[in-house]
Parts: sequence; C-alpha cells; structure tokens
Amino acid sequence: MMKRIVAMVLCLVCLALCFTACGSKDDKGASIRMYLSEPVYDVDPLNAFDNQATLQIVSLIFEGLFTADEDGDVKKALVDDYEYEVDKDLGTYKLILTLRETKWSDGVPVTASDAQYAFLRLFSTAIHHPAVGMLFDIKNARAIAAGEDSVDHLAVTVTDPQTLEIEFEKDIDLDAFLPVLTSPALYPLRADKVDTGKVLTPEGVTESIWSRLGGEIVCSGPFTINSMDYKAKDGFMLERNGYYYRDREKDDYDKYVRPYRIIVDYSTPAVDQLKNYNTGEVGNIYYMGYIPLAARTDEYADILKKLDVTNSNSTHVYYMNQAVAPFDNASVRKALSLALDREEMAKALVYADAADALVPQSILYRADKGATFRDKAESYLQTTANINEAKQLLSSAGITASDYSFTLTVNGISEEQVKLGEMAVAAWKALGFKVTLNKLGVEPIIKVEDPGTEEEKEVATGAYKSLYREALQSGSFDVIGLDLVSTAPTAMSYLAPFAAAFSGNGYSASVNGEGKTVYTINPHVTGYNSADYNAKIDAAQNAKNEKERAKLLVEAEAILMNDLPVIPVVYNKNTTLDGKKLSRVKASFFCPHVLTDAKLSGYRKVAIREGFVEDN
Repeated sequence: MMKRIVAMVLCLVCLALCFTACGSKDDKGASIRMYLSEPVYDVDPLNAFDNQATLQIVSLIFEGLFTADEDGDVKKALVDDYEYEVDKDLGTYKLILTLRETKWSDGVPVTASDAQYAFLRLFSTAIHHPAVGMLFDIKNARAIAAGEDSVDHLAVTVTDPQTLEIEFEKDIDLDAFLPVLTSPALYPLRADKVDTGKVLTPEGVTESIWSRLGGEIVCSGPFTINSMDYKAKDGFMLERNGYYYRDREKDDYDKYVRPYRIIVDYSTPAVDQLKNYNTGEVGNIYYMGYIPLAARTDEYADILKKLDVTNSNSTHVYYMNQAVAPFDNASVRKALSLALDREEMAKALVYADAADALVPQSILYRADKGATFRDKAESYLQTTANINEAKQLLSSAGITASDYSFTLTVNGISEEQVKLGEMAVAAWKALGFKVTLNKLGVEPIIKVEDPGTEEEKEVATGAYKSLYREALQSGSFDVIGLDLVSTAPTAMSYLAPFAAAFSGNGYSASVNGEGKTVYTINPHVTGYNSADYNAKIDAAQNAKNEKERAKLLVEAEAILMNDLPVIPVVYNKNTTLDGKKLSRVKASFFCPHVLTDAKLSGYRKVAIREGFVEDN
C-alpha cells in the first residue's frame, strides 16, 4: 500500500513539474510598458549632467562603486567591502575597495580595471568635465587637472582583478569622500568599447558612438539596452541583464532583476499614452516617469492625484557667456535675473519650485544630516519679477538694452526647457533686449567608410549627436539653459566647478620667455573667475571637518549668487506615477525609478494579451 502511495505522489509531482514547465514556456518575466522620460540619445555617464532625464536612464544600465539612496546616504553597490589604511610613518593614506563579482551584459567580468578606467577617462585631456574637481583629494589629481602632471600618475591603481586602491594626498574624512564614489561620472566602463567605438564623419571629425547605439552598448547594471529606435513603436527597450551578479548555472533568471523588459514607445505622444494609463487595454501603460506639460491640467486630475512628486537633484539654470557683451557686466546679469518671474515659471511647469538660490533642494547639509543645504543657506534671489529695478540697474551701468541682440539656447528635445525659455525671452524683451530662442536638438551621425580610397562612401550609423550638448560643452552660446545636475550628493560637487581650479575645463599651454611651458587653468565654461570664490572653494576643499566645510560652502554660494554667472530659475521635481498592478518601484538619489525589483501583478496575462508569449 505504501509503495502505491509513494508512486502516486511521484506521479503527481511529475505532472506538476510538467504543467509548470508548460505554463512557463517563453516566460522570462514581466514585460512592462512604461514612459520613463523624454528621449535619451546618448547614455555616456559623463553626458548625463545637463538633463535629468539622461541621468535617470544611465542609472538603470550602469552599476556604480557605491550608490546613494533617496536621502543621499551612501550604500555599497559594486563594492563588497572597503578599508581605509593610514600609515603616518610612511605618510600614506589609502582606500582599498574590494569588488563583488558580476559581469557585463556580454558575459565579460566587471573588474577593478573597468573602475580604474572611469577615473582615468575623467582626467583625460580629451574630456573636460566638472566632476573632476570632486576628486582632488586623490594623490596627483589636482596637478593632473592643471596640466602639471600626467594622468598616468593618478593614484588609482589595480592590485588584482577585484581590488582597487585609491591613495590620497593627506589624511581624509572618509565619510566626506565616500559620497563622491556614488557619482555616475565614476560608473565603471569598458575601455575596449569606449576607445574603439568611434567613427570618422564627412567633416573630418572623430565622433564617439559607443554610447548611442543600443545593440553596441555593454551594461553593468540591472538592465541592458535592447534597442534605441525612437521612431518605431516600442522602439526603446530595456532588457534584463542576465549576468547582473548572477551565477547562471545556479541562480534563477530573476534572482537579482525581476522584470524581463521595460518597453517605451516614443512614436506616440506621451499625453496620448497617459490616457491609456491603467485602462487594462493592449498597450496599457503601468508607469509614467514623466508627465507631459499638456497633461498637467485639471483634465487629468483624477489620474494625477496619485502622482508622487519629490525634489530632484537638479536646478534649471541659465549660463551666461562672459566672453560676450553685455554678459561681462555683473549689473546686466543681475538685471536679467530680476526680470524673471520664477513663481510664474514654476507654475507653468506645475511640478517645480521657484529657485531662490542655486543648490537644489535635495542636497543635504552634511554637517547636520537632519537638514538640507537649503535649510541652512539663505534665500538670495527674488522669485517674482521686478522689471523696474532691472531697468534701473541697466541705466546705472550705462547699458541701453536695445543696443544688444543675443540668443538663448535650450535643449529642443525638452518641452520644459523650451517652455521656460519662451518665458525668459519674453521677460528679457520687456527690458528692451533683442532676444531669440534657439532650440537645438539632435542630428544623425554619418560615418565615412574606406576614407581616401575609391570605395569611400558615407553611411548612416543609426546614432545621433546632440547639437545642444556640443554648444554647451564648447561654450558656443550667449546664454544657455540646462538642468544643472549634481555630480555627487554633496554641495561641494555642485558649487566647486564654478571655481577655476575645479572647473574641469582643461588648461591652456604656452611657452614663456625662458622657453618653459606654462599651464593656465581654463575657468568655468561661463568664463567666471572670481578670486574670492576660488579662495572660498579652496578653503572648503581643505576644511578640517564637515562642519567647517558646510559653512564655507554656504558662504561660497552667497558669493556666486551676488556675481550671478549662472541664473537659477526653478528647482526641478521628479514626478512618478505607478500603475495599480505595479509595485516595488524604488528611488535613489540619482534616479526616481529604480526598477530592479519592480513587480507587475498578473504579468503573464498581460504578456499573453500583448502577444509577448503564447497562451499554452
């Protein structure tokens, strides 16, 4: 009798396994339709700090050494363990990072060399980036940025495939330095992909495309990019990185990343997609990471009442090029600031606050972790327009506004930037200036194959370059709008780049009368170079502790807001909307939608309805 019972149980188990196997055919997990952000054409982490939408996508596909949670607190990510070693007799101060084992999306192990490469690339003479200054505690870093030493001497070394060693100039406050290592600017990258992913254009320019073609990008984060076709329905698609911390021989496919695919349709207007939110129809949207301007109205109140609105790590600002008149005049810059009605500009976006200073609302005052920087710093700017005072300033400075014509450049892909730009142009015209709005977008990258031969031809790459970003990085603008995104969750990282030595804008070399090469540090891209501000940031860099540093940074912001090389406009907000069947979407400091553990209830029924899997 017992043998029969055992036999029956075994049969039932076999049948259960059979049904489970049949039910899970082609079932790799949830394919979730979302609208994450406006289109992002380039996922190079170093190009993610002028538009918050870019940073959000980048944060889904690359893994950092550390990560910052929603409150800006540091958590381990790729780093498994770390130790700070001090030998006062030898005068050495080292941070030793031991990395977890994981792989790139093509199965190649992520190593300490990939992490080292991100540091070295940031200091390359071909890269001018404001994140450089946040690394000046590292031995030789400041001298390299000033052109006085070689990047080969940056004290970031690989001691074995899983160990990275960082040596410092002096004993550091480790709690102050670790937030720097959460920066997307330091996401490990593959040298073999970045350095070879370049093409020659018909203009004779070498263009990097490694980060602009979905199928060519290798990712270390929870997701990889399946496609980046913005004209096709469902043309932008993220797919689970099956190698992300996973032992493919032992671990379930969804052990570390629950969703299989994130599908984004950029061929259909976002406002139309919002109408399909939570409808249960084919094409149903389960998550909105961006709410289009046209939907920020009472018409959509029932949908938007569940919207989660949080402070972003960016402030929308205007850079003014001081190499161009009249922006070399502080009175003109102040007048342009006074003319802006920030309250009305914030209302036009709905989800924004009028900016009364520069540092965004999400940045902590690290001397008091219960407070933000804005809690401790002052309000420097009027948030309503004062046209009369602005005109008086211009008059006192001997400026006749009608004598000057200039252009405000904005990112034409961002409807928010365009809207704010239109309002700024109107305000500045009211002062008498002749102002035009320049909306720069993207254009296809064409490559030359077999150059210099009879077979030479021009071929479309499928990648795009941002004309807007080129203008920003080269300084080819009169005034330019951008989302100034923090490179790390610290006020130092946000304020330091306006000091010449910390600008990351490279250096110029010349030969003096004695035949020696002299290096001159290039100031911030605006041309701002204040001795008082430079000294204040230097003092903050050398501060004994966080309390002293925080006080100095508050004073530095006050100087900057008096000189106004940069005009803050609004504090940006993150807006996210979860569908009723979607849960476990988390947030971090750099990304409001961390989707690693996102769960879609009844996803198999959704997959069958959408045609992703067969109904067996």
